[in-house]
Amino acid sequence: MIHFNIKKFVNELTKERGLPGASGQPSKHSYRFHSTPQGWFFFLLTFLIMVAATTSGHNLLYLLVCVFLGVFIVMGNMAVMNLRSLHVTRELPEEIYAETPHLVEIRVSNPREIMDSFSLKIREIPNREGSVEGEVFLPLVEKGKESSKEYRLRVSRRGWHELHGMEIQTRFPFGFWERSRTFLSPQTLLAFPRVFHSWSEARATLQLDGEFSGRRLGKGDELLNFRNYEPGDPIRWIHWKNTAKTDRLTVALFHHPENRQAIVSLRTRYSKWDGDTFDEHVEEAISWSATAVHRLLEKGVAVGYRDEVAQIPPSSGESHKRRILTHLALLEVEWQESHGGESHAERHSDSGDIIYIEAFPTGVRIHSGMQEVDFVGGDRG
Repeated sequence: MIHFNIKKFVNELTKERGLPGASGQPSKHSYRFHSTPQGWFFFLLTFLIMVAATTSGHNLLYLLVCVFLGVFIVMGNMAVMNLRSLHVTRELPEEIYAETPHLVEIRVSNPREIMDSFSLKIREIPNREGSVEGEVFLPLVEKGKESSKEYRLRVSRRGWHELHGMEIQTRFPFGFWERSRTFLSPQTLLAFPRVFHSWSEARATLQLDGEFSGRRLGKGDELLNFRNYEPGDPIRWIHWKNTAKTDRLTVALFHHPENRQAIVSLRTRYSKWDGDTFDEHVEEAISWSATAVHRLLEKGVAVGYRDEVAQIPPSSGESHKRRILTHLALLEVEWQESHGGESHAERHSDSGDIIYIEAFPTGVRIHSGMQEVDFVGGDRG
């Protein structure tokens, strides 16, 4: 009499396997097996028929059990074949901001010459903090071809993030079992602070003089950037060559030595506070600082940055923006014992373009205009 060990059979199917590489060692791919609710129902039905066949001794029930087990095995092997030999690549954007979905193009190639791949769900492998999310569905990848699609990648916080790789899942052919294959490609990703889509002009104005017409005014002018045409902009600001290239009205921004400058001052040293939301307001203040830098540079204003431990002189351009945003992404707030009273002193300045941002237990306060704020005990070097 043949003895059938169901537990051993299921364990053999569900255990993780590595694909052998050229050297005989497991490569950075692995298969995993999960049962869906429909699959568990199918397995339970097969088990009940097996019990009925054993107790009644009907040959027809034994035959039915064999058919069900055959379907069980065939479905598992077809799912493995559906994932075999696939290759996944993705193109990450140069700049990624926290809490902001970014479009990422993913490409799946199927080098097989016989079988297409069906019903593929591709997702980011969750990291330890669960700070990276993103997935996309591909209904078909034809044999010998490559398919591409964009998905939205989202990171939950600023700073460094670990990316482990991608995972392909499929429930082909009947949806009873879910097979997955991982593509491990560890890398690190730096997320800049969140940039808000709008700036509340009631809290602090960013209407600084820094936009120039789309013609050179003399020696020393430098093309800074382009932006979309907005109602109220003079017609002479339109850059027709770039408009024809992008098929939308764009305005040229020029940087001139007489361009006004702005300083974004962020308070990063606070007294200890036991409130539950203070940390959230501190992160919000960092995001408002990144928003101010981003929007001012778009306007053609030379922007500088300072806090208690760092000072970046005003400048412009993409590399300068990334320098400030990188500092904000890696910024660590200092907590110290309370000394009572205000922790900053205010004095008037002739420059006028100072934007001071600080967090409070109840929110974020922003100052701007003819007011400069010096940090008490801060190092401005």
